[in-house]
Amino acid sequence: MAADTRDEPGSTDSPKTYASFTPPENANALPGDSPSAIDGRRPNVGIAEIAKSITLEDFRTVHTKPCVRDSLLMGILGGFGVGGVRAILGVHDTARLILDGSKAPIPKASNWAVGTFCISSFVAYEICQYKRMVAKEGIKRAVEVVDRKKIEREQKMKEARERRRQEKMEADAIMEEERQRKEGRWWKVW
Repeated sequence: MAADTRDEPGSTDSPKTYASFTPPENANALPGDSPSAIDGRRPNVGIAEIAKSITLEDFRTVHTKPCVRDSLLMGILGGFGVGGVRAILGVHDTARLILDGSKAPIPKASNWAVGTFCISSFVAYEICQYKRMVAKEGIKRAVEVVDRKKIEREQKMKEARERRRQEKMEADAIMEEERQRKEGRWWKVW
């Protein structure tokens, strides 16, 4: 495991906290976006331009995108389960298969497996994206609450310091008045 260099003497790196986080100027901006694209005025893009922008590297790294891996695994399991059940149940209908002349059970089961894979992958991906969106909103609210609490705490500390300073000034004034009264009395005997 790599060592954390922030704790070593002479290290200038400081740990990242929510207070040191500075958001970008525009959170919607992507690297290479023009200002008009950020404002939502994107030029019309056709299918040909989209197809040209797809590279082989996109397919090599698709598993690293959020939610894709889990949704594909869910689709594979769902397709395998439904296709397997359809294949097993289809074999028992051999009499109907011979009489009706309908499709063989294996290609039918394969169709069900592919359909289930597509649908369950899509549904699992959308559920995962929704959960990520909810989590991001929760984190955003938590950071806002922490910031608000920090401001309130600083305000209370400032008020307490001001109150203590005021009390000290009053106590000093009373002490000074008492001292002057005592100093002034020693020569006034009558």
